[in-house]
Amino acid sequence: MSSVIPVGMSQLKTAKSPALLAVYGIGSCIILSIYDATRRIGGLAHIMLPDSAGMDMTSINPIKFADTAVPALIEAVLDEGALRIGLEAKIFGGSEMFPPTEDYSSTIGRDNTKAVKSVLKKYNIPLKGEDTGGNHGRSIEFDLNSGLVKVYIVGEEAREL
Repeated sequence: MSSVIPVGMSQLKTAKSPALLAVYGIGSCIILSIYDATRRIGGLAHIMLPDSAGMDMTSINPIKFADTAVPALIEAVLDEGALRIGLEAKIFGGSEMFPPTEDYSSTIGRDNTKAVKSVLKKYNIPLKGEDTGGNHGRSIEFDLNSGLVKVYIVGEEAREL
């Protein structure tokens, strides 16, 4: 049986096959998976906010923000032994769990999703799958043996990406 490694808010964890990385109760946050299928090494980052601009990064966890968490996760999976050339990403979450702002022009789930995609593009990491948006929570399990991520939504059948 594979060990299950939970990833909490503003955390980043990496592992090798046959481990499972898991996040339970995802709302507006984005869970980013990065995987090297050849080496079966991957990681998850639990990202809460889109941008760290204006923050004192000496006292703030960089995994909390898309602009700093994405490069940190890339570096962490490379340090684990993954090869840069084979990295691919998937993202999950980005739900609108709270009412939108008064002008309805900005929502945290959408902003988080957009920010993570933008940083992935900057680092030339292909986005191979996504289950984002809506107004429901999710949980995921990332199987490092197969690279598949199982997505659970209450009231729906589990699906794999």
